[in-house]
Amino acid sequence: MAITIHHTAGAANSNSYISLTEANELIEGLVADDDVIAWEANTTSDDYRNRALYTACQRIDRERFLGARATDTQALQWPRTGVRKPDTYINTYATGFPFRITTDYFTDTEIPDQIKKAQAVLAAYLNNNKAGLGLSGLEDYQAVKIGNIDVTPNTINGAIGADRVPPMFERYFTGIRISGPGNVAIKRS
Repeated sequence: MAITIHHTAGAANSNSYISLTEANELIEGLVADDDVIAWEANTTSDDYRNRALYTACQRIDRERFLGARATDTQALQWPRTGVRKPDTYINTYATGFPFRITTDYFTDTEIPDQIKKAQAVLAAYLNNNKAGLGLSGLEDYQAVKIGNIDVTPNTINGAIGADRVPPMFERYFTGIRISGPGNVAIKRS
């Protein structure tokens, strides 16, 4: 059965942040890697692309974002209230501390561009890598040993981890997510 995309911001039946047309426009501007080429191929049906958009939206909604959902009835995590737009700092050397924060917040009906871009990037990736979100994370290692801890990583370029998502996908959440690799990197030594 074909899936229908509902992308109205704040709606109770929304299942995507962007339409297929918007996703196509965003993906057209990306470097023509294997994922983009597979997305643009004539062999990929709109239903498969819609499924990739839906799945990418579900993955985005697993994140913990700043602020609170704008309404109790909306189906998705965005729009949110009380979330400051990243990079809204201005230089004010004359009035004191050099970086003063402006009061520029996302509106209660606004879906940030970085959410839309993240969904498009992840949808293109998932369209070409069907098992991209079903990985355990152990695929990144040749050997894992518990006694005296012996971990031998595989040499993999690009996405790694339990959710093998493109690094660009993670970076879009910088400044709007509570935690994650795009905000703070914590390493134990």
